[in-house]
Amino acid sequence: MKKKGRYVIEAAFLVPGICILLVYVVFFTMYAHDCAVCVHTALEAGMKGCYPDGRTDAGRKEDMEKDFAEKLSGQLLWLQVKCVEVKVSPLRATLRVSGSGSFLPVSGLEMQQTVYRIQPCETIRRSRWMKD
Repeated sequence: MKKKGRYVIEAAFLVPGICILLVYVVFFTMYAHDCAVCVHTALEAGMKGCYPDGRTDAGRKEDMEKDFAEKLSGQLLWLQVKCVEVKVSPLRATLRVSGSGSFLPVSGLEMQQTVYRIQPCETIRRSRWMKD
């Protein structure tokens, strides 16, 4: 008895499986890239904004939000940014980005980074927020 068509049936099962695996590897790579870009951009914008240069906290917040949004707009592959948020206090700056993509089964991405000010003791003394 001859076994004709055996390779065709094996290929019919293997080729779609391999294609699906490759597609998921590409999508995971895009997700991992966007995670790394969000973390790096948050740290970069936070360090730039936390440097003591005489600006008020409101001015720092606006500058950090603008810088953060500009840097994210051209570097993301999958993520469509819904929310870029910056909170500035005398001790730290917290940068948060959240959003979702269009074609991955992941519900979304939410990254939060906290950057501490360079000289927190001096900043707290100058701001006088600890006085009675």
